[in-house]
Amino acid sequence: MIKRLGIFGGAFDPVHKGHTQSLKFISDLKIFDEIQVIPNYASPHNKDIQTDEKHRLKMLEVALKELEDINLNDIELKNKTKSYTYETLKYLKSIYPERHLSLIIGLDSLYSFTTWKNWENILSLCSLLVLERKLNNRLGINKELESKISADYDDFFSGHGKILILKNDLINISSTEVRMKIKNNENLTDLVDDQVLKYISNKSLYKI
Repeated sequence: MIKRLGIFGGAFDPVHKGHTQSLKFISDLKIFDEIQVIPNYASPHNKDIQTDEKHRLKMLEVALKELEDINLNDIELKNKTKSYTYETLKYLKSIYPERHLSLIIGLDSLYSFTTWKNWENILSLCSLLVLERKLNNRLGINKELESKISADYDDFFSGHGKILILKNDLINISSTEVRMKIKNNENLTDLVDDQVLKYISNKSLYKI
């Protein structure tokens, strides 16, 4: 059987329970042989990353240490340039030519997917596993993307260019919201893992 690799990228500024719960949810499905978490060096979506990559990497190490078959990949941090998904996938495909690649994204990212650089080429390299969240977004899904939606795992993993939408009850939180709560000294127990909170406090991150 072809090995299946899940790819979970983002700024993780900071990593929070929305990230870790999503990863555990997918890991527990046992549909991937491995999931690689890839933090951005700089966001391609013009997001202003607040914290140095070494801190973001360390927070991810702390948050992910209890999760099985989930590994950190710092390729985008090493490149020290704006991170484009297509370039990362092309690199991964060169390393794992026989693996089926699945890019794990949120429903909000699916809505905007056709604005991504080389989005059609991205779909030639991977499939999209989409975590559905409740959003007040009326844009809907692009018609071309809608035609690629799979009804089951067998179809999804049969080739690249497929889309599978997974319904879930995961926490809906953004890193922006977490940073704001830190600045306001609000309680984050339900939103950020304890060890990550401890690291943030020890390093006095996101206070300014």
